[in-house]
Amino acid sequence: MMKWFGAARFIESGPAAGETARDADASQPAVVFENVGKTYAAGAHAALAGVGLQVARGEVFGIIGRSGAGKSTLLRLVNGLEKPTSGSVRVNGVDVGALDERALVALRRRIGMVFQHFNLLSAKTVHDNIALPLKIAGVPKAAIEARVNTLLELVGLSERRDAWPARLSGGQKQRVGIARALVHEPDILLCDEATSALDPETTRAILALLRDINRRLGVTIVLITHEMEVIRDVCDTVAVIERGEVVEQGPVWRVFGDPQHEATRALLHTPGHELPDDLAARIHDSPRAGAHALFDVRFTGEAAQEPDLATLAQTFGSQGVRFVHGGIERIQGRAQGRLIVSAPARNAAEAATLAERARGHASRVEVLGYV
Repeated sequence: MMKWFGAARFIESGPAAGETARDADASQPAVVFENVGKTYAAGAHAALAGVGLQVARGEVFGIIGRSGAGKSTLLRLVNGLEKPTSGSVRVNGVDVGALDERALVALRRRIGMVFQHFNLLSAKTVHDNIALPLKIAGVPKAAIEARVNTLLELVGLSERRDAWPARLSGGQKQRVGIARALVHEPDILLCDEATSALDPETTRAILALLRDINRRLGVTIVLITHEMEVIRDVCDTVAVIERGEVVEQGPVWRVFGDPQHEATRALLHTPGHELPDDLAARIHDSPRAGAHALFDVRFTGEAAQEPDLATLAQTFGSQGVRFVHGGIERIQGRAQGRLIVSAPARNAAEAATLAERARGHASRVEVLGYV
């Protein structure tokens, strides 16, 4: 098939593996994992088992899990660096595991890869690091210059084109890595812990760049990380992987707002939303004279409505009601969070009645005890 770079054109040989997202049916997934298993040695524990996922075209799809969960293996299956032991991985409808070496080369030109540790060549300038894949592919010099200049502007490094990698910050190195991954105008961009070596401020800048690339170029992004903040800030959909199995998946707002699996809850652990030790130590199981009931009020975002704290306070009786801990945040336009509320209650039946009334204004309300 023919591919344009600036004003020049070159021939990229290869069978259907080279099909682009622009050629494919836009309603079809970009990547499909179908009952995928991966074992590296006979009798060994499976790195992946029964994985089923679909990555929609044009979305940012996050895969999160603890170290050793199988994230990197899953990512390497997409560009054929690994082959599944069972099941199949399809990219633009093509079974990656069935491709020969020549077809894999064509496929990999359609899939960019961004690495954790940048993988830049220290003896080449920023310009030459980005240009190298095009030189290897035999792209004419004028087309290389046009493409590299466009990418340098895209990632904000036009003034650093002649710099050596040793003279770059970590964030700048990763910007070079992103530009290099985009040289063949890929349909899919794979990011392997692309921000884990960066400080928080630089991480936010790189995530903003990835999101901008996704929106402006329509590139499907699949990223793996162990950082929930990365998923929250940039992804549309998330899959949680634990010991080689996908234990939870869905829109980011839903998984964050109402995690179902223990592994997800562990990854989501947010100190600011946990019950403080001093408060937990004061809780009693049964009401005492002058005690207040303590309520755990949750907002999962399912109803897509804003928490009405004034109405909630009135529901608890307004007099003596206190919001003692917690917070609300917004994920994908939905308000989510946890509030710990204390309110006067003379007995358990009265506390249960207050909780039931409050459930009309929150996703879940439970009585924690009495203080």
